[in-house]
Amino acid sequence: MTGPDPDHGVMDAEEYDRLIRAVVPAQPLLLATIIDYLPPHPRRILELGCGTGILTAMGREECPGAEVIGIDLSPEMLKMAAAKPELEGVRFLAQDLRDAWPGGFYDAIVTSLCLHHVSREDRVMVVRRALAALSPGGRFICGDIFRAGDDREEQMQREIWCRGMKRRGVSGGVARGMVAQRDAHMPAFTTVPRFRDILVESGFGRAVVPFTSGFVGLVVGFIGGTCSAGGSPGGQPRG
Repeated sequence: MTGPDPDHGVMDAEEYDRLIRAVVPAQPLLLATIIDYLPPHPRRILELGCGTGILTAMGREECPGAEVIGIDLSPEMLKMAAAKPELEGVRFLAQDLRDAWPGGFYDAIVTSLCLHHVSREDRVMVVRRALAALSPGGRFICGDIFRAGDDREEQMQREIWCRGMKRRGVSGGVARGMVAQRDAHMPAFTTVPRFRDILVESGFGRAVVPFTSGFVGLVVGFIGGTCSAGGSPGGQPRG
């Protein structure tokens, strides 16, 4: 994630693991679907906005032989991630995802609930950098928060979201902060179909949407236009 936000408590490192499922109830299924779409036997995985390592741990369990690198802007969240025994050996880097990534090629670049914190232009930049950094058969797997299709759908989804947060015990301050954050970021949001098109326009051979729930969506871009290709041995560059 992008670091503590004074407008709401979700980004607080010590509270994040507990609060995120209450604020984003689709998170467990989103993360499980991200894992499902990892290529077979990846050698290198880069996670952008790894936060406290929730998805990182799932990826490590699924791909125990892979080299895993996690980037996050928040040193506090990375400290919590590095303290988890199951994440021993993962390389964590405290940096902005818009800065240069560790060199070499990756079989999968994944990110969850992160890119909506940056501008639309920066999201396009991340997509293009991911394309350049992926090995043959590699995949860019992005789960994030998106704009609804129209105003009526937006209002309906907000009502469902706010009722759900209240039902799951989210404090009024955190809930109001989440809504305020969505309002602030709304001009930069895209719809899920538009983000899928951005991947294809940027050069991915194919992009699919295997999961949506409310404002949450998952978009997967494939190098070379096939959904069956796995990661390449050793993260070799494309020829």
